[in-house]
Amino acid sequence: MRKRFTEIFGNENTKLRLSDAVLHRTVPHAMLIIGPTGSGKHTLARETASAILCENRDDEGYSLPCGVCRTCKRIRSGNFPDVSTLGRESGKATIGVEDIREYRSEMFLSATEADSKIFIIEDAELMTPAAQNALLKVLEEPPRDVHIILLAAETDKILTTVRSRTQIIQMERFGRDELKEYSTRLSETARSMALSQPERLDTVLINADGVLGRVLAALDEKSADSIGSSRALVLDVIAALPKKTPFARLYTAVAALPQKREELRHSLEMLIAALRDMMASKLSDDFTPIFFTDAASSEEAMGGMSTSRLMKIYDVISEALADLDKNVLVAPLLTDMTLKIKDIK
Repeated sequence: MRKRFTEIFGNENTKLRLSDAVLHRTVPHAMLIIGPTGSGKHTLARETASAILCENRDDEGYSLPCGVCRTCKRIRSGNFPDVSTLGRESGKATIGVEDIREYRSEMFLSATEADSKIFIIEDAELMTPAAQNALLKVLEEPPRDVHIILLAAETDKILTTVRSRTQIIQMERFGRDELKEYSTRLSETARSMALSQPERLDTVLINADGVLGRVLAALDEKSADSIGSSRALVLDVIAALPKKTPFARLYTAVAALPQKREELRHSLEMLIAALRDMMASKLSDDFTPIFFTDAASSEEAMGGMSTSRLMKIYDVISEALADLDKNVLVAPLLTDMTLKIKDIK
């Protein structure tokens, strides 16, 4: 059977659906790929562009995309004129309306070398409402032979009108066994760590929240130590979540979380993963934990908390994560998060 999207791990249904669409010339004019940093959404966007424009697209003797034709090689190197990428400019918190208007104008120009043009917008959730409305005009009446691929960490900030005009693709999160298989296949460091430091590798896998890219980014000794420290801080917060915990104890645990934005983001994502595990252990006997090592550890961490309380805390942490993206100051954000958790009945 012909190999398809060999650069992408897992996501078998997505790969099959996309490759069939490429071969039958039914690729949607707009797609929205959802997944956290390191989930492979950028790779999927690039490989989709390669598959659409691959010179060996219809040759069963090659993978799809083939990765060896001149077009595939240039797309993978970021050097093909009919595949372009727009992202947030350095120093800016959003993608503005003028950025989108300028990018949109390029969509109405003829392709230079291929028979289609692909436009990739990174961090699409950072587009302002005005920018999204400017993009909406081209999504409603797309130019011929143009494909627009939006990449986003989540959909909450994407306007419903934009989402409804795209095909949404959700990147998979992997279980620890899958992460171990893929990372040891890709990384000599992971292979060595699996043999000589299996506990350290387990720490990395547990805290990756099902995201392969996070495993690969954390495989050096310094990062693994940092992840272990972050996990300890998150576990301390979890231990302080029951209603009976004094406010001072909860505040101390939350205030100890990292103050740097990216580090805090990772800690909050780890906390969300832990809450997801705890809720899943309440609702199902058959689930694969992401943060905890097993179901028993997840149940023990709950400390008698109800599913209702866990869900409300989950919402509070998710809101804090969204505020972090809005450049809310870290100290007030953590204080507000603590107060909201304490106020949960």
